[in-house]
Amino acid sequence: MPFSPERTKEIQSRIDARLQSGSASEWETSFLSNMAERFQLYGTKTRLSKAQYASLHKILKLAREQPDRTSSKKSNSSFTPAPTRSARPYQARPRPVSLPRAITAPRRAVRRAQRKIMVPLIVIVAFIAVIGSLFDSSSSRSPSNRPNVVSTPQPAGVTYAYVTGTRVNQRSGPSTSSSVMGVLTQGTRVEQLRDDGRWTQIRSALGTGWMSTSYLSGKSPAVVQPTPQGRSLRVSDVRVIDGDTVDIRGMTANVRLVGFNAPEKWRPSCTAERQVGERATARLSQQVRGATSIEFQRVPCSCQPGTEGTDRCNFGRFCGSLYVDGQDVGRILIAEGLAEPFRCGRTSCPPRPQPWCR
Repeated sequence: MPFSPERTKEIQSRIDARLQSGSASEWETSFLSNMAERFQLYGTKTRLSKAQYASLHKILKLAREQPDRTSSKKSNSSFTPAPTRSARPYQARPRPVSLPRAITAPRRAVRRAQRKIMVPLIVIVAFIAVIGSLFDSSSSRSPSNRPNVVSTPQPAGVTYAYVTGTRVNQRSGPSTSSSVMGVLTQGTRVEQLRDDGRWTQIRSALGTGWMSTSYLSGKSPAVVQPTPQGRSLRVSDVRVIDGDTVDIRGMTANVRLVGFNAPEKWRPSCTAERQVGERATARLSQQVRGATSIEFQRVPCSCQPGTEGTDRCNFGRFCGSLYVDGQDVGRILIAEGLAEPFRCGRTSCPPRPQPWCR
């Protein structure tokens, strides 16, 4: 149902007051956050179901909107009953049946019966055709029918190498005594800056460092095997919404990436959070656009059983992990200070960290 501007402002102010009071339960916090996002996006054009409006009315203790009775009184006062006419009893006159009409009556009855049968039959055939086309389109996007490697053009003058070891340390200097900057997995593409024989200077998501030359190869891996429950994606299959939320083609809802929490850019708690949130969104988009391979693995959301996919669980979003060139995008954002580790339990999550507004 549409809302008046005054009603919309009242609901938004009561939602903000309820969330800031800290007295809302976990479910109420999730529900009111979802409602706040909807009213922020659509304003007076927000549409709610009866159940959602009833829950909002109960939590915020909203007063019923009073209907405008002025117009109804005016319309009632100007109403003038139509003059009644004397009712005459209706007498059905028998219709004479002609000989040609009597002859063609059976044929007309057959045609009427055919129309009654053909219309539902056409509807059923059209419905089956639509379902068949949906299955064909989904199968054409399945991992078995798409290439496993996403290739992107390499800029001129840049030399790339690929990690051949399962897990290889990237160090700050060309020696095993140098500090470890991080670990790169097999198949990760890095930019090769300088080759000193036993050691090669590289640039990766961890920054500029060194790696043993024996663990690098100039050949791109022919096939990148996905995780057991994962799927390979093209760059065009992924649309970045913010630092920890993406939209994946073929899925009916957005995906909340797990294991980390990026700052909000839509409803931030402070200006600093919005600025870092925009940087995290841009960095995640950069990772996806420049990836050689993209893998996605869906995981169960930390919600009550039976609520996944509804507004009661993670605002209706799915959950999963996204890997670019064999690395979890969340770990890259955490290493660069654009996200914080965030681990949930089996059915619930702890309060989200807010280090950006301190």
